[in-house]
Amino acid sequence: MKASFLLPPHKHADSRQANIFANRSALVLNELLLSNEKRFTIQSLSADAGVSLGLAHKVVTELVREGIVVVSGVRTAKKYDLAKPELLLRHWIEAYDITKKCRIRNYASGANLEELYKKLAGSGIASSVTLALHSAVSAEGHKFTNLETLELYVNSPRVRQKLEKSLHLEPQERGYQVLLIEPYYSDLLERAGLEKKGFKISPPLLTFLDLYHFPLRGQEQAEALLRKHPALNKIHKYLSSKNSG
Repeated sequence: MKASFLLPPHKHADSRQANIFANRSALVLNELLLSNEKRFTIQSLSADAGVSLGLAHKVVTELVREGIVVVSGVRTAKKYDLAKPELLLRHWIEAYDITKKCRIRNYASGANLEELYKKLAGSGIASSVTLALHSAVSAEGHKFTNLETLELYVNSPRVRQKLEKSLHLEPQERGYQVLLIEPYYSDLLERAGLEKKGFKISPPLLTFLDLYHFPLRGQEQAEALLRKHPALNKIHKYLSSKNSG
């Protein structure tokens, strides 16, 4: 069952000239969807997203072509408005699926969830991983499920091997107690990630996108997160108003 806040599936053309959903480009999309400023310039977007002017311009040009962003003014006086954030979010959901874009490893452990967190905190490498999926939601106090699992973004084989040893992890093919995930959006994790009680946490919009296609109660948690998280709530309200209209 698809999340109720989204419009019906959109069959957009396969003529997109640039991959605006790549790792680095995601910094621009994240800024556009979460910024409190509706109107922007390429210069301000570049600075706020932490990317080059060229990349910001490439992403915005594609969004203008698709009617998601509208432009006014000429030359150096150009101003841009994000006119259809719901369409941008929908395109991003269609383009990104964590189960297809990320290498995910499943593990079992003899420890319970509380013990796993204690082992992680004492491992000396907690700062090298990021809580993801349901673990990220739980860390921010927006948990919607009763799952007792630990999901971590791990950006280094060396760190993964240390985690396997520190947490006494045993690989398994089906089901899991612990997931170790190689991130696709590593730049977004680095720039927009959060921290709470000594643990790094996946940024809220990425957590939403990750959950949306995640097979274990992901979509219902994604929808709940969009409603409850302060950074995402305005997107939910805007989408709801579009649907009701």
